[in-house]
Parts: sequence; C-alpha cells; structure tokens
Amino acid sequence: MVKDHSSLSNFHEVRVTHSAYELDVNLGSKVVEGYAQLDAVAEVDAPHEVVLDTRGLAVSRVELLAPAAAGGVEGGPQPLAYRLADPHAVLGSALHVTLPAELAASLKKGDRLRLGVRWATSPDSSAIQWLAPEQTAGGKHPYLFTQCQAIHARSLVPCQDSPGAKMSYSAVVRVPSPLTALMSAVPETAPEGLSAHMDDVKPPYPTTTFAFTQKVPIAPYLVALAVGDLASRDLGARTRVWSEPAMVEAGAHEFAETAKFLEAGEAIAGEYVWGRYDLLLLPPSFPYGGMENPCLTFVTPTLLAGDRSLTNVVAHEIAHSWTGNLVTNASWEHFWLNEGFTVFLERKIVGRLQGQPAFQFHAAQGAVALAAEVERLGPDHPYTRLVPDMSGGIDPDDVFSRIPYEKGFYFLYYLQELVGGAAVFDPFLSAYIADHRHQTLTSDQFKAYFLNYFKDVPAAQAVDWQTWLYGTGMPPVTNSYDTTLAQQAYNLALKWHTCDVMGIGSDGPAGASAADVAGWSSEQLVAFLDKLGAYRAVQPMSPRVTQLLAALYGIYESKNAEIRFAFFKLAIPARDAQALPHVADMLKTQGRMKFLRPLYRALVGRGGPEGRQLALDTFAVAGPSYHPIAQKMVAADLGLAA
Repeated sequence: MVKDHSSLSNFHEVRVTHSAYELDVNLGSKVVEGYAQLDAVAEVDAPHEVVLDTRGLAVSRVELLAPAAAGGVEGGPQPLAYRLADPHAVLGSALHVTLPAELAASLKKGDRLRLGVRWATSPDSSAIQWLAPEQTAGGKHPYLFTQCQAIHARSLVPCQDSPGAKMSYSAVVRVPSPLTALMSAVPETAPEGLSAHMDDVKPPYPTTTFAFTQKVPIAPYLVALAVGDLASRDLGARTRVWSEPAMVEAGAHEFAETAKFLEAGEAIAGEYVWGRYDLLLLPPSFPYGGMENPCLTFVTPTLLAGDRSLTNVVAHEIAHSWTGNLVTNASWEHFWLNEGFTVFLERKIVGRLQGQPAFQFHAAQGAVALAAEVERLGPDHPYTRLVPDMSGGIDPDDVFSRIPYEKGFYFLYYLQELVGGAAVFDPFLSAYIADHRHQTLTSDQFKAYFLNYFKDVPAAQAVDWQTWLYGTGMPPVTNSYDTTLAQQAYNLALKWHTCDVMGIGSDGPAGASAADVAGWSSEQLVAFLDKLGAYRAVQPMSPRVTQLLAALYGIYESKNAEIRFAFFKLAIPARDAQALPHVADMLKTQGRMKFLRPLYRALVGRGGPEGRQLALDTFAVAGPSYHPIAQKMVAADLGLAA
C-alpha cells in the first residue's frame, strides 16, 4: 500500500473495511456523540496495534468485540488499552489501540477482528458547520452539515482518514424532532432508537432516528452528514433534490436535468453503482460549488441562477461517481487523478448533451483558468506540479487550487490527441474505469496502465512523464482547442481592452451597446470577462470604464454568481468604488471558497487602502458565518491568525 503522508493511521498493517456508526446529534451543545463498530482485516502477520486518525475527538472507550475470525468465536466486549498521541498541528492525534498479546500473535494476514470505539466530537470540529436558525433560509430550526474532504473526517469519526483506506459503512442517526438527517448513503428503515452502546446519552427533547447503508467501499473523506428542516422533490426515478422548504422548488427547477447528466455519464463511463443520486442544496455557507458525497451530492445555492446556466457543476459531481468515488487517488499527492479525470469526464458529458463545440469551449476556458492560476501561484511554485510533495505533514487544504483540475484535464486532453483523438481515447477511459473500480492508485500506476494499453502506439511511448507530473508552471506542450464559441467573447474583450490600454479612461469601444452580448449564454459572458481580466493582469482598467461596462451589460442585475464574480475581479483592481458594496454583499451572503478567496485576495492585494479595509471589515462581520475550512483559508489569505 502507498504511504499516505496525510494520515497517522496504520491501514497498511490493519485496515478497517466496514464502519457501523451510531450517532446522536445535539444541535444545542454542538456535539455529535457516537459509537463505532469497526470491522478490520490484518494486512500483515501479527500486528500489535490498530492506529486510527482523530482530531479533537474525546475518546472514552475502546473494546474488542470479536477476536480473529480464524479463532472462530464472536467475543467481547473486552476493554482494550488505548492512548491518544500528542496532537500534530495538522494531522490531529493518532489513536493507538493495543491488541492483546495473545490475539496479536495469532493474527495472520487476512484474519479479521472487530473493535468498538465510543467518542464525542468537539464543538469546533473542522468537519462540521453548525448553523443557528437565523443562518438558514427558514429561520426556525438549527442546521448542520459536514465537509470531510480532505482530512476532516477524523474530526467527525475515528477512522483511517486516507483515500487509500476504503471502507463500506452503515449508520443509525438520532436527531431532534422534527429535523431530518441525510448521509452519503442509501436510506434504510430505521430502528426506534440507538443501541445500548449509547445508553448514557439521553436527549431531553423528542427525537427521530434515521438509518443508512453505504454498501460500496468509499474513502473516509466521503462520509457526510446533514441535519436540518429538509424537504425533497423527485427529479427522476433514482434522483431527487433536498433542501430547506423555502428553496426546494427553486432547486427542483434548477436541477431538473440531473437525470440526463446521469444517463450521459453512464453511457461514457459505465454502470452507475451507487443506487441513488440525490442532491442536497445547502445553506449559503457551504464552502464549495459541490461535493461528490456518494448518493447525496452537496451543492451550493450560488448555482441558483434561475436559468439552469450553472448546472455544469452537477455534471462535475456526477462524473465523480466514477472518477474519484469509484476509482480513487491513493493519497492527496495524486489528487489530479480524482479531479483532472473528473473535469475530463464532466466535459465529455457536457459535450454529449450540448455538442462537441461546447466541450471545446469549456476546454478553452479551462486553459485560461489554468494560466491565471499559474500566474497567481508563480511558475516555479511547487504547488503547480500535478504531483506535489506533501511529506512532512502538509495540510492538503493549503495545496488546494485549480491546478489538479485544469492541469490534469490539460494532460488528459494532450494524451487523447496524442493517441488519435476521442474515438481512440474514449474506449481507453471506459476500460481504465472498469479495470480500476473500487481501487485506489497512484500516478505511476496510471502511467503504467496507459503505456501498456497503448503499447502499440509509438507516440504514446514518447510522453515526457517526468515534466508533466513533476514539472512546475504551465504544461510542457501547448494544446490547441476550437475556440469558435469563445471567439465572440474574446473579440469583445479585445475591444474593451484596447479602448483603455493605459488605464486612464475612455468612453468605451466605439459603438458598444447592450446588443454586443444579446443572445449570449452566461458562459460566454463569463468568458468575455475572464479574457478581459487576463488582458488587464498588469494594467488595471479605469473605474470609469468598468462602470460603463457594468451598466451597459447589466452586470449588477444578473442573478448569475459567476458573472458577478468575474466582473468583480476586474472592478477591484480598477478601484471601482461603485463595485465595492456589491463585492461586500457577495462576501457576506455566501461562503463558497471559489468566490471568497480570490475576492479577498484581490481586495487586499490590488484594491488599494479602501479595498484592504473593506476586506478586513467584511471578514470581521461575515467570517464567523463561513465554514471552518473557509474561515481558516481566508484568514491565511488576509494574513490573519486563524
């Protein structure tokens, strides 16, 4: 098994294969108390301990529930000696569970055992965001949701928190009535309450119990829980949308085409093995566009544009059902195997539904985004590698960027064209997924598979793998995309750029009018703004010109968060005072890091004294409403102590 620098567990010696959780959720004390029954298998002979990842968990009991299967008899509970190691600043505290000497000596590779662990989370668990009623759409009930990627599952449950330690799981969850619990699993008929393992937890309020089963082995970062006042609407035979009642109809309208995305994904990547594909439309503080929790994708309400123009995010999360969830990176160094492949499959799905020009449009836009990210980080920055070095306890959150997504896609598109195009590469993609389903793998393993599959294609044998995987900056080869759909946007960007080359102001391009963008998709408008932003990377525009642009094209009237975001990245360096209240409003009303971090960075880096002060003032007000991960990352961007 691959060494995972982001986990303290010993899954290469004893690996948890199934976790059965019992959870009591107390939204008043902001604590989840739980008992986990952990089924494990010995990966070596005579392992003397089981080591689990934890962070901020109060462990009160560990016991042996069954000795090695080879011994034949179910046993226990037998108390086990355990210790929590001193906490690592990033990785948490390893939970060392000592196996009885006689049992340890008798264990052979392949033998099984069962442990029980009793614990409680901390109110400041980095995996959980607790929302007060006033932070929700309904305003009447509290809410919680989890975000376990990358290494936050250990602050929710004791586990072997590595992508390489896949497990199935089941759960029984008790929550205050009348709230509903959802998990990244298929709902089952629930018992009336929790078992005797949890007898010491007696809620002083009415409760409801829910049960779930995830039969497909998953990495622990895909364990997810949400509790709130939730309603649902069916979108198809195997898919529905959940949200607070106030947003459920908007969600049902926005995501009505989800079943089509799912069918297109199956046509490209093979059988959908997860049973259900439901969506949970979360409160605005959710830090990502989407999170591919199996059976229950979490999505941000910033996708509610009203015209279904931002639902490609759903295509991305659906694609993860194969690339990421079914075929998984062995460790976070190889994250591009999750995200690069998923962007590639996402764009294949979009191309299948909207045509090849749409695939090419998104590929071209991705290249623009990749160049901007390399420019931001610096061409020599180690985090611009497809495979970064994460030894020494580096926090995967700190490494997170668009690089694994867009540089990964760029690499796969290069390989596709190298071997003969989509007609040749699509069967490879399908075979790769089929041959690695339920597995984890490294970049070297992907390389070996690719080279063997295309062993009779001379061009495939000449790939410069070292530079692609470990080189910094932009890729070593420049891809060529069909920019037909993007060209109008690029041409308009050039007109606005040249009308104010020196950034001293003008009356805009000659003849500019709202008709310039009439009939454009929102994606074309974003492409125009992004391209203009690339032109103005060195010399910002005059605020007079950005104000004219906003008025002419109705930027502030748009409900599309991507359009407003792209414009703000232009307006902040321009020191456009009219834009600043709108920027502050965006920072206060949603917590998606894709928007938060670049806007805060622009305010403090290029927004002048007024911009920096606005960033600090806004974070002071809005920061407490962000998810803990977003709080930490924005604080770092602002140079503040987390």
